[in-house]
Amino acid sequence: MNLERLLADLAAHAPAEAREAESLSWLRSFVAAPEDPLARDNPVGHVTASAVIARPGGDSFLLIFHRKLGRWLQPGGHVEYDDPSAFEAALREAREETGIASFESPLGEAIFDVDVHRIPARKGEPAHHHFDVRFLLTTESPIDRAASDDPTRPIEWRSYEETMASGVDASLARAIEKARRVLVRARV
Repeated sequence: MNLERLLADLAAHAPAEAREAESLSWLRSFVAAPEDPLARDNPVGHVTASAVIARPGGDSFLLIFHRKLGRWLQPGGHVEYDDPSAFEAALREAREETGIASFESPLGEAIFDVDVHRIPARKGEPAHHHFDVRFLLTTESPIDRAASDDPTRPIEWRSYEETMASGVDASLARAIEKARRVLVRARV
C-alpha cells in the first residue's frame, strides 16, 4: 500500500459537509503519523476501504448486514499491505463480499467519501476507530452468493427509498445521498 498516494488522494478530496471534513482532517493526520495506519494492532485504529455500490441510475443500492455490528452497511473492510491502493482494497472487498466480479467506477479511482467511526470493543479486541475511505461503484450484475466469501451473509439490493428508511447511520445516509446525486446527474 502506497501511503504517499493515499495522502495525495485524500488531499484532492473535497468533503461534502462538516462531519466529513472533520473525518477527512483526522484521517489525513492519522495516515501521516509515524505509527502504522494499516496495522490492526494500532491502538487508535486502522485504515479501511469500502464501496458504495449502486445501480448505474442511482435507483438502488447494495447493502450487507454486518452481524458483529448488527446493522446494514456498504461492502468494505481492512486495507491489506499488498493492496496497491485504497481503491483496489475497496474493489477487492466488494468482490469478496458480494461475489460480483464486474463493477464500473463512475469517478475513476477518486475518493468518493470518508468517514472515521468508532468500533466497539469485543472479545479479544479493544475499541478502536476505522478510518474509512469510500469509493463509488456501479453494476448491473446480480449478487453471486456462491462466489462470495460468506454465502450465508444477508445481502440485498434496496431501492433508494428502502435504503434510506432501513436505519442506515448518518454517515452512510450521507454517502448514499451523494451517490444518488452523482448518478442521477450522469443520467441526464
